[in-house]
Order: sequence, then C-alpha cells, then structure tokens
Amino acid sequence: MKVLLDSHAVYWWTIGSDRLSIKARSLIEDKGNNVLVSAVSFYELDNKMRLKKLDLKPQELRAAVIDSGLQTLSISDLHAELAAAFDWEHRDPWDRILAAQARLEHCTFVSTDVVFDAVLHQRVW
Repeated sequence: MKVLLDSHAVYWWTIGSDRLSIKARSLIEDKGNNVLVSAVSFYELDNKMRLKKLDLKPQELRAAVIDSGLQTLSISDLHAELAAAFDWEHRDPWDRILAAQARLEHCTFVSTDVVFDAVLHQRVW
C-alpha cells in the first residue's frame, strides 16, 4: 500500500510523539507499505522550525525520515495543476499540494485533518 503522511504525522513520527494514532503508527511501521513524505511537508515543517514553532532542526528531520526508510515524494507539475484546479474552499497551499499528491499517486493519506475528506477518497487516522 502507498501511504502519504500529512506534515503533522511526519513531525510526530520523527519526534516519537504519542499524538500519532495507533493506526497511523502501524501503517508507517508496516514494511509492506511504501510510506511517502512530500517535499511540501519538508518545506512546511522547515518554515515552522525557522519560526521557532517546532523544536527540531531541518537536518534532524531529514535524518529521521531517511533512517526510518520513508521515501520523499517530489512535487510535479501535475500535482501543482490538480492542487490549483480543486473545487475546494480550503486555501492552504501546502494542504492543496498534499491532497493532489495523495489523489494522483493513489495513496492512503494519514492525517487528523477532516478537511481532506472533501477531496480525498481515503484518509485515515
């Protein structure tokens, strides 16, 4: 199964937070799954680190992702096109890219945020 993590799921996984649901943790830990981290999540989390909203350094985030065997998903022109084309009131550009990636890459999306249910077929938490 292909799994795409929302930015908060990536962060909570990285720091070992108990805020990560049991179901989300089991999807990430299942070696049979291809777990993806979007390039947009790195951007979003790096920005929050720069603003001192998160206690982590960008290099620590990248090292944790690599050490965990998670894969990075680049942003393509098709992802950007779908993100812009969504008939969706949600304006957050990071979330729009994540939703487009989940749809186009046929991923189960791991997120607490129910706003994604308007455009995604499968969100789990």
